[in-house]
Amino acid sequence: MCCCGKPTINGEPKAYSWDGKSFMTREPAPPDLAEGDQLLYDEPGRCGGLDCHSHHFRIVKADMGRHYLLVRHGGGDERITLCSIGDLVIKGRTLDTMDSNARYWWMYLLFSVQREAASKAREAANKVWQQAAVAKRIKTRKNRGANTVKVWIEDKAVQS
Repeated sequence: MCCCGKPTINGEPKAYSWDGKSFMTREPAPPDLAEGDQLLYDEPGRCGGLDCHSHHFRIVKADMGRHYLLVRHGGGDERITLCSIGDLVIKGRTLDTMDSNARYWWMYLLFSVQREAASKAREAANKVWQQAAVAKRIKTRKNRGANTVKVWIEDKAVQS
């Protein structure tokens, strides 16, 4: 938790404080660009109602014209594909109408929604596989001539 005392953006001189007594410059730590990425927006971590100094966001356009949200946070780097609507928002220059703070929190919202959806999907998939394991419906078959194995869940009706 930061104790900056006012909204600050990483990179501002002597604006960041973790204890409310000593102030320093927290340097931006952007996620790396991949070869061919064209940087469109770059928003360093910040605070202001929520401590997000550890999250640095970028939006890039890749070689194939797709847009990606890049984020670096305490857990590492992530590259999230933006859907066609995200492409329309970016092509329509909607993000240009936002100030830096609004754009940053919009990117954080996208990241949070994606993270929550991925978590729910993992939970649902884990439940399916756990139930199949209990019912002994997980099947495997080695692929001839290859060092791979096919794994699937047999339907309940087939197992009977």
